[in-house]
Amino acid sequence: MNIKSMLIALSACVAAAGCSPLAPQPDRSKFFILTPLSEGATSAATPASTAGNSPLTIGIGPIDFPDYLRRLEVVTRSSPNQLDLSAEKRWGEPLDKNFERVLGENLAQLLNTQQIEKYPWPRKTQVDYQVSIDVQRFETSTDGQSQLVARWVIKDGGTGKDLAASQTTASAPVGSGETGASIALSSDLGTLSREIASRIAELRNHRTPATSTIERQRQSAVSARAKDLNSAESIAD
Repeated sequence: MNIKSMLIALSACVAAAGCSPLAPQPDRSKFFILTPLSEGATSAATPASTAGNSPLTIGIGPIDFPDYLRRLEVVTRSSPNQLDLSAEKRWGEPLDKNFERVLGENLAQLLNTQQIEKYPWPRKTQVDYQVSIDVQRFETSTDGQSQLVARWVIKDGGTGKDLAASQTTASAPVGSGETGASIALSSDLGTLSREIASRIAELRNHRTPATSTIERQRQSAVSARAKDLNSAESIAD
């Protein structure tokens, strides 16, 4: 076989290999994330951080998330009893973790505080309010809508007593383009964040100053100091 024939045969083999189903296929995965509320969207902030009030400490969690959403594939509901998993669209991080992180960012903006604790937080950390959430739906559907259904409870951070409970149902149209689903779901999460923040603001407005985190810390310090003095007096006697 001459050189020309060898080159032709080699080219044919390369072409055949490229079309073979066994050949490596390009990765067409695309990754998406939820996004927090923009500063403009929170300009009409809730009245939780009025002048003279110390920043709140908010504890987030536990957050119960459906197992069918605890995956990287983007889920679309095609019927009440059927879910479709995208072959190419992926979440950039587990959806439940992304949900928790963005919720924390939203509440920080809406309540004007950077003191956000994720469950479980250290025992020594005192929170003003704890927000626990049971997410029941958080996906888009083939009819071009997103849907969020979540039940939530706000607890007193000191006593653990339930202070408020409600359910948020939110929906938004899925826009055109590949980011339409993540934008719509981010909007739904924003709705949930606003409702929770608004309720926390109402609770704080009816809370006596002595029950704030800083006041509780001061009271604890005073109590500890009093115990030390009593112990010292007992020893002296």
